[in-house]
Amino acid sequence: MPCRPTSLILGMILAVCSTNAQDKTPASFGKIKPEDFSKAPYQIDSSASAVVIADVGSSSFESGTDDFMQVFKLYQRIHILNKNGYDRANITIALRTEGTREEKVANLKAVTYNLENGKVVETKLESKSVFTEKIDKNYTLKKFTLPAVKEGSIIEYSYTINSEFPRDLRSWTFQSTTAPVLWSEYEVTLPEYYEYIFLSQGYHPFHIKDSENSRKTFSFRVPENDGYGGNSGTRSQNVTVSPGITRHRWVMKDVPALKEENYVTTLSNHVSSIEFQLSAIRFPESPVRQIMSTWPKFTEELLKHPNYGEDLGKNNGFLSDQVEELTKGAAGPKEKAEKIYSFVRDNYTCTDYSAIVGTQGLKTTFTKRNGNVADINLLLTAMLRKADLNATPVMLSTRAHGKTYPIYPIHSKLNYTVVSLEVDGAEYFMDATRPYLGFGKLHSSAYNGHARKINPEATPLVFEADSLREATVTGIFISPDDKGQFTGHYQRQLTYFESYDLRSRIKEKGEEDYFKEVAKGFMSDIELKNGTIKNLKDYSEQAVVEYDFKLTGTDEGGMLYLHPMFSESLRSNPFKSAVRTYPVEMPSVNDINYTLSFQVPDNYTVEEIPKSAIVKYNDGEGVFQYIAQQQGNLIQLRSRIRLSRALYAPDEYDGLREFFDMVVKKHGEQIVLKKKS
Repeated sequence: MPCRPTSLILGMILAVCSTNAQDKTPASFGKIKPEDFSKAPYQIDSSASAVVIADVGSSSFESGTDDFMQVFKLYQRIHILNKNGYDRANITIALRTEGTREEKVANLKAVTYNLENGKVVETKLESKSVFTEKIDKNYTLKKFTLPAVKEGSIIEYSYTINSEFPRDLRSWTFQSTTAPVLWSEYEVTLPEYYEYIFLSQGYHPFHIKDSENSRKTFSFRVPENDGYGGNSGTRSQNVTVSPGITRHRWVMKDVPALKEENYVTTLSNHVSSIEFQLSAIRFPESPVRQIMSTWPKFTEELLKHPNYGEDLGKNNGFLSDQVEELTKGAAGPKEKAEKIYSFVRDNYTCTDYSAIVGTQGLKTTFTKRNGNVADINLLLTAMLRKADLNATPVMLSTRAHGKTYPIYPIHSKLNYTVVSLEVDGAEYFMDATRPYLGFGKLHSSAYNGHARKINPEATPLVFEADSLREATVTGIFISPDDKGQFTGHYQRQLTYFESYDLRSRIKEKGEEDYFKEVAKGFMSDIELKNGTIKNLKDYSEQAVVEYDFKLTGTDEGGMLYLHPMFSESLRSNPFKSAVRTYPVEMPSVNDINYTLSFQVPDNYTVEEIPKSAIVKYNDGEGVFQYIAQQQGNLIQLRSRIRLSRALYAPDEYDGLREFFDMVVKKHGEQIVLKKKS
């Protein structure tokens, strides 16, 4: 009697089959069925305008002429759900060129599928619809738009890039900021000659993360030795090698779109992705070639770079007269530094706020009076040194550029230079490219964590938003005048960076326009007069805004309704999403204070005032105080929102959101007065 599998064995077989099916790429080119069009709305995001069904890539090393060739393959299938998803049909491929080496596209295919009368109709991309755009001598773009795209279309495309830059391994992004991705897969096959550091980030888990080892044979034609230590130039020989290779595979499933929310430095810090940095080359019978630099080696190279540190080691006599004139009569080293800093800040224009090195020498910058952020702050460094002050350039990454990698110096992770000055036992940091920054101040965008002094020791620094404390104080006093009309006085001391933005705005549009906007945002109809701004030209101080006002149109049938927070109310919760998977990154630690004194007219009675409340976040790390009280005809109200940190982890988000919900609720409450009969 033949043996039958027991139910347990059968269950195991089915489980294995199911697992294998789950591990397989769920789509392949051209295999589109009518039922594929009926999957919307997708459970992962019912509001999505497009869904990436499959995003599959691979990078491998193949035999080139005299070196390895890197072969990158991409396949993508996307379901366009509505018109807002049409942009997904616009494809751009970036290709690199350097001298005689280049990247070329091969095997490009692109098809749009539509369901018409129950049948799948395909429209193929024609070769004449692929355009080439040359960006500069090093980069070219291939562009095309898939044809016949409409709501409900499924598009797919694939191509291969043959690259003569084999060591520059392509990174991979598993997550989109515009559409959910049901399956994202990247496979990399590396010969043992190349060592890479893998840098992964993001909060979505891997569905698959595995590797396997094998061996592969490569063949090249290399010039023959001419017997004298060189090559013959005419003869070549075949060389065959069989290194061990490792195939790495990463897969993520059902990855939601990473949507931008309030208080984030840049989404590129948090999107799920992986990138690669070549650390060493290990060819057989050759010494190991270290590629990944150390920070001291990196700063040593920068100090020798003609458009960075090379000029700092020179005498720079062309600066002597200017520095001498600026520092004449200065009471001490700090005053010298302040005068030099103000001169560079007020007389030089920054042409590019994101640059790792300068574009010109110091003398050119000094004469032209413009340059990128590195040019100008290196000039500041040189002028401070000319005055015998201890100044050092500092390299960092701005918040919008992304985080640096503290362990290794990766050039692409850096984009900004500021200046460190040690004087009178204190250290000051300066940036002369920002026209409204005071001495010893950096723009809030510089507070992004790890930084390095460009000195032989590569001294590490940390600029964290948690160390940047900002406070604002607002006071409003309202009382009836002799005609029974409500008049008031407003005074607000802005935070330092609010002051910076205000100075920029006043420079662009003027004070009159600013106060018109202030009146519009007061939350009650007012006539504004006597508007003034103190400390507007003193860039080291916080600005103070003051004005007088008269409330108009407030009485509604004998009842008076006032929003006592007026323009200072928090009108909506900045944390709108129910779930947040990445940190809350505020630009500073805030302490927001507001007081109101309201004199009730004799012909009114108080019907309602807000109730007092004190709300704490995380055992006092945040406090919201809302105190309202009445004494005779005087109503006094105080609101304070104080936080002790700028950075909050994703698992702290719910509590933070609830905290601000309470702030919004209390700030929306009213004072109600009733006119006496």
